[in-house]
Amino acid sequence: MNKIGKNLIYQSSYQVLKILMPLITVPVVSHSLGSVGVGQYAFANSIAQYFVLATALGLPLYGTREIAKVSDDKSLLSKKFWTLEGFSIILTGSVLLCYFIVGIIFNLGTIYFIQSLLVVGAGLDISWFFMGIEDFKKITLVNFLLQLISFTLIVTQIHSTQDLIKYTIILTIVNVLSPITLWYFVRDKIYFTKPKFIEMCSALKSSAVLFIPQVAIILYTNLNKTMLGTLGNKNFVGVFSNALLVTTVFITLISSIDTVLMPHATRLFSENQYDKGYSMIQRVLNFEAYFTIAISAGIIALSDKLIPWFFGSSFSEMNSVLPILSILVIVIPGGMSISRQYLIPQNCIKEYNTSVYLGAIISIILNFILIPPLGALGAAIVSVSVESLIWLIRLWDFWKNTRLGYSKWQIIMNILTGITMVVVIKLLTASMSPTPTTTIIQVLIGIMVYIVLSTLLYANPMLPLLKQVNDKMFSKN
Repeated sequence: MNKIGKNLIYQSSYQVLKILMPLITVPVVSHSLGSVGVGQYAFANSIAQYFVLATALGLPLYGTREIAKVSDDKSLLSKKFWTLEGFSIILTGSVLLCYFIVGIIFNLGTIYFIQSLLVVGAGLDISWFFMGIEDFKKITLVNFLLQLISFTLIVTQIHSTQDLIKYTIILTIVNVLSPITLWYFVRDKIYFTKPKFIEMCSALKSSAVLFIPQVAIILYTNLNKTMLGTLGNKNFVGVFSNALLVTTVFITLISSIDTVLMPHATRLFSENQYDKGYSMIQRVLNFEAYFTIAISAGIIALSDKLIPWFFGSSFSEMNSVLPILSILVIVIPGGMSISRQYLIPQNCIKEYNTSVYLGAIISIILNFILIPPLGALGAAIVSVSVESLIWLIRLWDFWKNTRLGYSKWQIIMNILTGITMVVVIKLLTASMSPTPTTTIIQVLIGIMVYIVLSTLLYANPMLPLLKQVNDKMFSKN
């Protein structure tokens, strides 16, 4: 198996774990802490994430790209690593000081101050190094182990609203241990070389170019939680956060493809293999769309029976929020694929920035308009509108320069199949009570309907792959 295949397996297996864990921990936390408790944690975390972003300063994207360029030379690799991490450590101290000042001035409370450790973790995070050298095995193993520890602690320790502080400590410590553990593995890859201040400043400047759009990104992905907590109440934040979590776990799984292929795309474009790179992106877009449309439709079909038993009665407002947010499962991975495999590897920073700046401006305006009257529902409408716009802008940039994009036939047929799947599930399970058994039955019905119909309509991108495997098997025989 080639390197890309192995990396995809490592990343996908970890992302599957990240999906499976919430299937148990989310109902435990939701029933124990309630929508208000979940909202208090999410509100404090939304503020902490601004400082985490400032600490990272675009390094995850910039670092991956820069390390990928010198991954074959240990001397250059070591020099580049310490230059990048050198400015990151200095920056962490400055951001941490600002973090505490803001917390004291606005009296943000214990939960907020515990999460200051997230800033430390962001400064020590060197996952970008391993992504750059295309070594996803160590990242996967470390995160896999820590996810299991987090899962065990949450299930055994979180039982009531009194455990909110304990819950915050568990999640924060696990998030800090993940980047710290990676330092043990980096010692064999590089050696220490004292970074030069002027080179750190240069790297800081280059990284900041990617940081500016990251600020815009967090404004349209994270600001809604902060505004819900200030313009609305913590219950709104809890409802919106849990609805968003359902979509996020699937988005995370799909985006593992982009994480693995980004350094590979960088290499292809740096070697002037543009046609090969463009074709790869087109295949990924169609492959992703097949699954994301199915998942989005599935969320819509399952939500009314899933929410009561999975999240509890305090999250009943999710019935109107979750179906809307399900659209994010389609548009976010699509936008990510184009940015990570096309725009960033080709250094098309202007085009990348245009979409996120516009998204941030529209998000801020719409949040102020829709959150006060509609609460969590308004935040959901804003999120879907902004992410859809960003996806369309990036898709237009890709098509304009390559004349490539989604397969129209496949997308139209997948959407029709998804709609049919929703109708069939709703009709066949309308009289069933909201229980885990009902949800399992709905999932099985949905899978069968979607696969069968999309295959009959020749809108299943898996068919060419299966044909290739079948041809190889017969050719060997």
